[in-house]
Amino acid sequence: MFYHSVVLCSGNRFLSFINESEDYLVKNIVIPFINGQVISSDYTESNGVKNKTLINMKSAVSLSIYRTEEKVEGKIFTAGSNTYKVSPEFVKFDCTAEFVENVRELQANPSMRSLLEIAFKEPEKQIFVVMKFGDDLLDSAYEGVIKPLAKEFNLGVVRVDEIQDSGKINDQILENIAKSCLIISDLSGERPNCYYETGFAHALGKDIILTIHEDSDIHFDLSSHRFIQWKTEKVLRDQLRQRLQSLFPEKN
Repeated sequence: MFYHSVVLCSGNRFLSFINESEDYLVKNIVIPFINGQVISSDYTESNGVKNKTLINMKSAVSLSIYRTEEKVEGKIFTAGSNTYKVSPEFVKFDCTAEFVENVRELQANPSMRSLLEIAFKEPEKQIFVVMKFGDDLLDSAYEGVIKPLAKEFNLGVVRVDEIQDSGKINDQILENIAKSCLIISDLSGERPNCYYETGFAHALGKDIILTIHEDSDIHFDLSSHRFIQWKTEKVLRDQLRQRLQSLFPEKN
């Protein structure tokens, strides 16, 4: 089978992907579309000129998927006045609803399939905090800054050491990342597990606020990302409140 997808973006631009595999569409189109991630693509102008571009899938308006048994030669999607047009002979091959319904079953790993099912759902109004615990400085910041701010914005908040059930810790962390609407990741102390959990959240397209104490170094692979670098709890509180206000303006 061959799969063909078209993504309508803001400004009446569209991206088309022709003769791709099912697995390619899941990983590179469907999941980024659902989670609002950034993808790299060849963007085709209405005049046929191709340009390499980064697309924030949060700006995507719609996604349609078509399936054919034979490889397609030629164009399926062309520019219209306000959107794209689908060649009439391909309309009957629309499998969008079926594809999205079955996408969870495409993952071989049962635990990952479960996490994707959670990620596809409406996220809970919860902040999951990635942070080294058992550290006086960071525990104080969590209790004195992060928890009160979460309450101020009517959001739940949890850190893995507060989870009481008997499941595996790593599974609990990944599940809470998948179901939370926001991740606050404090990378003070440069703990490898915190970097891993942050990378997992990024892969799911989660909104992430990165924080770090001034005494710790930002690893080079995240040096281009925006951090709240704090020395005192007041600095952390003030800057974190500003970031939360930008993400949840209805609470202003």
